[in-house]
Amino acid sequence: MILFRGLNRPALRKLFTGLVVSALSFHGAASLSAQDAKEPKPAAQQPSGQEEKKAQDQPLLTIGSKAPALDVEHWVQNGNGKFKPVTKFEDGKVYVVEFWATWCGPCIASMPHLAETQKQYADKGVQLISISDEDLETVETFLKREIEGAGDGADTPKTYRQLTSAYCLTTDPDRSSETDYMKAAEQNGIPTAFIVGKSGQIEWIGHPMEMDEPLKSVVEDKWDRTAYLAEFNRQREEQVQMQKLFTLLNRGKMDDAMKMLDELIEKKEDAQAKMQFQMLKLQVMLQQDEKKDEVAGFAKTVLDGIAEDPMMINQICWAFVEMSEAGRIDNPDLLKTALAATVNAAEKAEAESKGAILDTLAHLYQLTGELDKAIETQKKAVEVAGDEMKEELEAYLKKLEDEKAGKK
Repeated sequence: MILFRGLNRPALRKLFTGLVVSALSFHGAASLSAQDAKEPKPAAQQPSGQEEKKAQDQPLLTIGSKAPALDVEHWVQNGNGKFKPVTKFEDGKVYVVEFWATWCGPCIASMPHLAETQKQYADKGVQLISISDEDLETVETFLKREIEGAGDGADTPKTYRQLTSAYCLTTDPDRSSETDYMKAAEQNGIPTAFIVGKSGQIEWIGHPMEMDEPLKSVVEDKWDRTAYLAEFNRQREEQVQMQKLFTLLNRGKMDDAMKMLDELIEKKEDAQAKMQFQMLKLQVMLQQDEKKDEVAGFAKTVLDGIAEDPMMINQICWAFVEMSEAGRIDNPDLLKTALAATVNAAEKAEAESKGAILDTLAHLYQLTGELDKAIETQKKAVEVAGDEMKEELEAYLKKLEDEKAGKK
């Protein structure tokens, strides 16, 4: 899937003007929504030196590893009496061991899906166990919270206690489970789920919102563990590469970072993966004054590569507009490159996206000194725009016309 598709303008600005690691997810996420994101643990909840040492002493927990036994202190929810606490995993049954916290927005956003998943598989030998490392009082206080926007139906859960009652929600303040799973598997963000298969081995690791197909395949004995292990290892290697890359960037070693980016772009055979690294290189170049003369040429390479995707061109070029209007970049050649690409995008755009693209084009005409074309283009944008954009576009049209009239 294309990385930036579906991002609105504020989200794109945040993505494009900062080096955001999560924006280059290698797990198929297409946006930065709560369902896609993982949150790192706060510094106060990072493992102690003793816990870290224990994790380092353990062999890497990965796909095919024997799932560690559980030693969870507090079993707060038990599926309304359907499930019993688990220590060792029974052969022939499937388990989902998921890690969460009350402070984690994506974890809370995943709860309805977890509840529905448990209901769907309750009679198919599947038990879902959700583990926090917080104290019992914190978890109990959270469960009393009312769910914002809960419906009025008789069966609609009104509190998080009611919502999570379908599965096993637990807390393990000594963090032994976190050490045995999260640290042993080198997983740093939550929510993270581990599917434990019928043989007691780890079958899958990832975001719980992405586990539907793997879980179904494991339950139906159709899961290809070997194939997934290869994919999982590839993802891990890419994450290691990204960590190295961002370490170089954070230390200001731009030449080394650019060299590494060029190598990664060269190695990538998948067009989407190559484009992601090209986008990151473009971000880095925009932050380097010495690369100013090279940016327009490289931007043209990137935009030519997505010439058949008008909305993506629009999103990228709108980022150039906003950065220029805010004074963060001053690069006339880059704006001319963006203008040419946006002209082509407007010609290929479908009706529902044409207004937004024409608006971007009008901004680019204004920034490149072609005020009459900007006004003409913005009038067209207003004509074809949907109701949700019309007011914003009309306001910009008035601004352009005031500029033409010499008004301040």
